[in-house]
Amino acid sequence: MKAEAWRRVEELCQRALELDESCRAEFLQSAYGGDDELRREVESLLAHEKRAEHFIESSALAVAGKILANDTAAENGKNLIGSTVSHYRVIEKLGGGGMGVVFKAEDTDLGRLVALKFLPDAVAQDPQTLSRFQREAKAASALNHPNIVTIYELGHLDGTHYIAMEMICGQTLRALIASGPPPFRKAIVIATQIADALAKAHQTGLVHRDLKPENLMVADDGTAKILDFGLAKLRDHPPDSEGPTVGNSLTDPGTVMGTVGYMSPEQTSGGSLDFRSDQFSFGAVLYEMVYGRPAFQGRSKAEIMAAILRDQPERPSVKLQMPAPFFWILERCLAKDPNHRYASTQDLARDLTTVRDLRFGPGPHPAVPRPSNMPVQRTTFIGRAREVANLRQLLNREEVRLVTLTGPGGIGKTRLALQVVAEMADGFYGAVCFVPLSSVIGNEAMTTAILRRWDCGEYPVNRRARP
Repeated sequence: MKAEAWRRVEELCQRALELDESCRAEFLQSAYGGDDELRREVESLLAHEKRAEHFIESSALAVAGKILANDTAAENGKNLIGSTVSHYRVIEKLGGGGMGVVFKAEDTDLGRLVALKFLPDAVAQDPQTLSRFQREAKAASALNHPNIVTIYELGHLDGTHYIAMEMICGQTLRALIASGPPPFRKAIVIATQIADALAKAHQTGLVHRDLKPENLMVADDGTAKILDFGLAKLRDHPPDSEGPTVGNSLTDPGTVMGTVGYMSPEQTSGGSLDFRSDQFSFGAVLYEMVYGRPAFQGRSKAEIMAAILRDQPERPSVKLQMPAPFFWILERCLAKDPNHRYASTQDLARDLTTVRDLRFGPGPHPAVPRPSNMPVQRTTFIGRAREVANLRQLLNREEVRLVTLTGPGGIGKTRLALQVVAEMADGFYGAVCFVPLSSVIGNEAMTTAILRRWDCGEYPVNRRARP
């Protein structure tokens, strides 16, 4: 939405709120002028009046207006391609946004490629925006981590402000997931790196406050990088090695900053923020990366904000092959109450590392694919389509861990089970194993038979206490 349109939305909402509710419909009908987008924005804000009213009256509108204006200025900024700024030769434009334009450049002193982020001259006149630009460089440069973009220099030459940072050959996470979610194994590797970088930032007292797919890069070698610390804020006193203290907030109440869709509930409502707000944003990014759709959706910004405050993200009806601990991690990150999230982001990173290693890590017992020992079926499976469909539906449900077929002998239980498994085998990492139990008597003997056939004798058994 353009800055002019946003101001129009604000004006109509303010005027509508001044009217009696019985008069609003007639006023708005005449004010829309056939503009459906304008109608949706205004009506959504009015529908969530209690939440949206705070949003309009806070500094969020001013922030949004500046960002929209900055975006236009960035696009219309002077073309620097071919010029030399300090000791950087500008080669090509990589992208642009509300906080400036990014170019690929060559450091002529050191003979390396860098990314140069320029703050447009028109925007640099705003002290608040310039302060944010400088804060981004200082915040990121204070961190030394392989998954956080490296800042080389914060420069100023002839009225032009710029940041020189490492050149990352790859694509943003947004571009990576544009065609659909990556395989889970790849997604969890990326997520683990991001969480580890966040833990480092939080350990030094820094909160990003604008984590989203556009601010995350994945290099060609698979390394994930956190970018754009323009909204980051540093505590006055760094926390100890165990992480930030929960009681210290980093944002003044009434200030709304961030990107709609990835804000935490407390961020959306202009409440006090700390490192746990980043955990929620991370959870929203992780959800979208795995499921291929935003965690919180709506026809307008106001509806998305309302969904963040009140709704739980939907779960796909089809079960994805992910370990149960992953769902627990995701639910904890997306908890509405910050107290229900992680007390330390380092714990979040450790939990993700455990999930990563459980499935495909380099641990002592890596989960490597096993060959299938399914019996070869020499006859065609005919009929029983409804039974096959019901079994597949059961096995695709997240809460289902065991399906047992019972009945008298000779009715085709084994043949039915083999058919279902044959159709679903490719979806189960580690393949499947057929264990004949016709000669087994007793529960203990059955467990032993399964372990022997699966060749699990050398693997530790997870013994869970029963209530």
